Amino acid sequence: MSASIDLRGVALVRRTQEELQYDLKRTLLNLVRGRGRAVHRRTVLQDVDLVVSRGEKVALIGANGSGKSTLLKVIAGILAPTRGTARVTGRVAPLIELGAGFDPELSVYDNIVYYGVLLGQSEATMRAHADAILDFAELQPYRDDPTKTLSSGMNARLGFAVATEFRPDVLLLDEVLAVGDEQFRRKCTARLSRFWDAHVTIVVVSHDLHYVASTCERAIWLDEGRVRIDGPSQRAAQRYLESATLPVYRHGGELVALAEAVERGEIIVRGTSKSEQGMQVFLIRGGRRHLIGSDAWYDRTGYAWEDIIHVDDAVILEVPAGETIT
Repeated sequence: MSASIDLRGVALVRRTQEELQYDLKRTLLNLVRGRGRAVHRRTVLQDVDLVVSRGEKVALIGANGSGKSTLLKVIAGILAPTRGTARVTGRVAPLIELGAGFDPELSVYDNIVYYGVLLGQSEATMRAHADAILDFAELQPYRDDPTKTLSSGMNARLGFAVATEFRPDVLLLDEVLAVGDEQFRRKCTARLSRFWDAHVTIVVVSHDLHYVASTCERAIWLDEGRVRIDGPSQRAAQRYLESATLPVYRHGGELVALAEAVERGEIIVRGTSKSEQGMQVFLIRGGRRHLIGSDAWYDRTGYAWEDIIHVDDAVILEVPAGETIT
């Protein structure tokens, strides 16, 4: 089967955030005073080899800062590798930092055309599909408004609607989408499901190992910019989970004590088994475990996947049961 994505010896070296924030005026003054500043760089990706066949569904997993999103941007052509080669065949739909490519001064309608052309469509095609995109994004009333007047959520909805209006050859997803309210997220999920067939190549970045194991055939575990494991998704996810340097909690009382010690007075936990019990997420607060029964709760509270503490199922069940939170 032909390759959709072919990365050979890819390395990426970038300036540190501190270096990027170091302004030109201060740099010139230091040079005049004879106090030159060395450029600080960090290697984000190291010797990455990756071949993804047409139609494969691949997940990138690993800790924060391991290079997952950076690798996705290299595949998308947003970042050029410092060394090595990156070749991608076919039309790419990069669902990365949705709306980041819009011109804030242009109208919403003009940005649909502009963004679509950047993604490889013709201007005539984008004009023909503009109304359908506006309808899906629920932005028809804002058609002629400057894009800078939209909220960040509206920008993300618009970016998603444009990028998914046409069937891509390669779909790149940075984390499981959380665009807009619950009703709109269902629309996004339904639209993405039509790409999950034998013909579209998909590369997804996700911290949700259950999602990875159930939707992808293959997973690549990145560790400090290097490929640690490349293999079947369930095995790679399990190896990553087993090797993660997570604190060990031996009984429920330790979880209760941890919840009382943190600033918010609560923690969220999830089991490590593949059973129904292991997939449930609980809020531990006030000495009890409360089952989180609605995704809307995460939106209201601001919790993200990275905040979940993975604990042995039996330890969680030692905490007295409380109410279900919706």
